[in-house]
Amino acid sequence: MKRCLIECGVPQASEADALAMNVSEPGKNVNLRIDYISRSMIGNIPDLLIDLLEVAAYVYCADQRIARGSAMLTNFGEDWRRSLTFSIPVRHPEVWQRADVQELLIDTLGFLSDDSYEFSFRKAEAPVQPRELYFPELLDAFQENDEVALFSGGVDSFAGAVNDIVTLGKSVTLVGHYSSTKVRNVQEELIRDLRQRGYERRVSYVPVWVSNEVAKPVEFTQRTRSFLFACLGLVVAQMSGKNGFSFYENGVVSINPPLAGDVVGGRATRTTHPKVLRGLEALFSTLLDSEIEIRTPLQWLTKKEVTQKIADAGVADMLAATVSCTRPRSWTVKQKHCGLCSQCIDRRFAILAAGLEKFEPSQNYKRDLLLGDRSADDELRMALSYVAFFRDVAAMPKARFLSGFQQVISALDHFPDLSVDEAGSRLFELFQRHARSVEEVIARALIEHGDRLYRGEVPSGSLLATCFTRDHVEIAPESDYDRQATDFVDKLSAPILEFAVDHDAEQVLFHGGHLLEGANYRFVNALIENFRKAKRTRSEVQFMPPHDVADKIGISEQSMRQQLRRLRDALDPLAVMLGIPLDQDSFIETKDRAGYRLNPACREIALGDIHPPNPAASQE
Repeated sequence: MKRCLIECGVPQASEADALAMNVSEPGKNVNLRIDYISRSMIGNIPDLLIDLLEVAAYVYCADQRIARGSAMLTNFGEDWRRSLTFSIPVRHPEVWQRADVQELLIDTLGFLSDDSYEFSFRKAEAPVQPRELYFPELLDAFQENDEVALFSGGVDSFAGAVNDIVTLGKSVTLVGHYSSTKVRNVQEELIRDLRQRGYERRVSYVPVWVSNEVAKPVEFTQRTRSFLFACLGLVVAQMSGKNGFSFYENGVVSINPPLAGDVVGGRATRTTHPKVLRGLEALFSTLLDSEIEIRTPLQWLTKKEVTQKIADAGVADMLAATVSCTRPRSWTVKQKHCGLCSQCIDRRFAILAAGLEKFEPSQNYKRDLLLGDRSADDELRMALSYVAFFRDVAAMPKARFLSGFQQVISALDHFPDLSVDEAGSRLFELFQRHARSVEEVIARALIEHGDRLYRGEVPSGSLLATCFTRDHVEIAPESDYDRQATDFVDKLSAPILEFAVDHDAEQVLFHGGHLLEGANYRFVNALIENFRKAKRTRSEVQFMPPHDVADKIGISEQSMRQQLRRLRDALDPLAVMLGIPLDQDSFIETKDRAGYRLNPACREIALGDIHPPNPAASQE
């Protein structure tokens, strides 16, 4: 694991192998500016949120300046993950040094980017960087709007914006982050066109520029961009007097399980994963001591369904002006989509599935999705992996879907308005709809270009030719065997979670070598006697009140609740290792006004009966 010290707010690093970053002179190498803000709004932003802006800018820019390892999963991703230690000056160190704030910051960023984080915060020395530095283009007036939403200029963000502004008649402040003038130009063109169509009073635009200065980025995965984006959204929302903002992104991308076998952990982007969003909500709410909500109005829509909202709003002719490609350096005036990255592939499938290709011709892509030759380098692999993944999902029983992907498992208990079972059913249905739309696009293309395929006129390295020759699109058998098999698997009872307690080693062990120790062991140990007593007497397992659990562990109630969250996160890998769908109550159950207990459905077994890890099994 690569380790790096990032010293912030200094012109020069104190160590040869450390990285110095600064938002101000001397030694400024991080740009942070928010344009088109009214003078009155600046007065609403507290110093604590200026601290948050600087922390987010440092994290995002450092993410780009410290390279990960190979794009392939060498040595189980050993070089992919990084250990990043930040030293940051802040105006309110007493807040940032709090254990609960640091835990939320570290845990959320760790899950988001798959890196390890440490933070040390110090009092910013005088003169403190003035807030006005970040707001260079002030307006005398700023209209009050119904919503604040994040705006990238892609299909999802544009669809969410026009749905709110055009279809629902809301007024919206759109916050657009950019690190390239090409990206800002895309956002401004879309905003300008909406205003020209009569929606000027319903749309406001706040562009935000955050980028490295002098030093060129060497890492382009940008896993922490959504942390920066969310912080920007929070700041603008608070300046507008609101306690929430919206992320416009479809639900399949939000969950985003890895399409290829070597894409694991943070490599499968988690920008708006429900666990990340709930972590950000908790961090923001803790910082501000006020309930903050991050809304995702497109969560239960596929990319096709999101794209159709643009047509439903009557602005399908603006579709071609949106840009989803992650490679702005390759953009030209006529072609702003490479056609090779996963975002381009996902976008093009959605447009074809929605029947909107007449509004965006294939010539807008440097590589045509279906007919373009992808035989060079690794270009074919991404597209094939995409089709193969959703082909498998289409044939997958619900139980296997809910237990087979860590991204799905870790999302199930992070939908506040849904039970785990309800969330699982809705996610399964969502992915099934998306898988069907991918199959429909391939099937239609095979019919349309069948004669050319037969004559060998389609490049052999194209996605369509490869699907044709490898029989990737299969006709369902007349037998209802698949349906019967699916129904049978769905009806199987969930396996029992078994564990053993080693009091001498202070460990709780599970099959496959997974274990809990330290503070996690102590939490379980506080509840184990009630569990054992109930099993001996065949009675109900009693809940233990929060203050009694905290006393037994020897920590405060607030710290105890944070520890429970970490314990539950530590159990996430079990779902993949054992094939057991887990929710937050699967091992330690919570009941309002009653407290906590070990779930009665679990089974304590002897240490000798714990199965050791399988040395042949692959690991992340």
